[in-house]
Amino acid sequence: MTKPVRTWGRVRENRKAAEATFWIEVDCPEVAETARPGQFVMLGTGLADVAAPFLPRPFSIGARLAGGGIGFLVRVFGEGTRRLAEVSPGDELLVLGPLGRPFTLPADRPALCLAGGVGLAPFLFLAAEATEGGTAVRIVYGERSGARVFDPDLIRRITGVTPELRTEDGSVGRRGLVVDGLDLSGAPQLLACGPSPMLRACAALAAQHDLPLQVSVEEHMGCGVGTCQGCVVLSSQGEWVKSCTEGPVFDARELSW
Repeated sequence: MTKPVRTWGRVRENRKAAEATFWIEVDCPEVAETARPGQFVMLGTGLADVAAPFLPRPFSIGARLAGGGIGFLVRVFGEGTRRLAEVSPGDELLVLGPLGRPFTLPADRPALCLAGGVGLAPFLFLAAEATEGGTAVRIVYGERSGARVFDPDLIRRITGVTPELRTEDGSVGRRGLVVDGLDLSGAPQLLACGPSPMLRACAALAAQHDLPLQVSVEEHMGCGVGTCQGCVVLSSQGEWVKSCTEGPVFDARELSW
């Protein structure tokens, strides 16, 4: 993997794509050039805005865009993400990345991406890159309600893939969770990103069907570079590992569920 860079990126676009959810595009050729699906950046305002909370936030890279741009999926959970969601075209953001271990895709297996909530983000990037390279990709994407579903037309524009939608309340797509009633024909490579309970269910499904599974964990991060140790997860060997440097993508067998 290439060395990350710390740079300023200028906002191209910020559009609302679902309830409390925004798609933000930033000019950042230094990161776009070397980024791989599954990697992330630490995104913040730097010393230009020191009002609390001023620490950067981790975001999966959601797209590599023409002209050296990168895209991010931002959902408002608190004050930090609210402030990021309010940026306007022309604003500058401090970007550190690309960071972390990416997904790897074997050429001999189709990819089945299981996305929960903002866990959709890395699969936007992955699907676009994989389909361009000739790998078949399915995206099963779940949310609690239809209001939270990221714009399916935008997903198709970014990835070239039509997502299979699931909502817990049945208001959009099929009612249920992403792991419910999956068609696993063709022995796909399973990839999952979402909340820990969802990843646990995906790991159980993969073990039941003897299928390979890579997971991208969603842990709180303060630095993104292995210093603060706030993002550790328990390995299958009983050791705590840093998801920012040894992940965020792991073979599911590497972790304790």
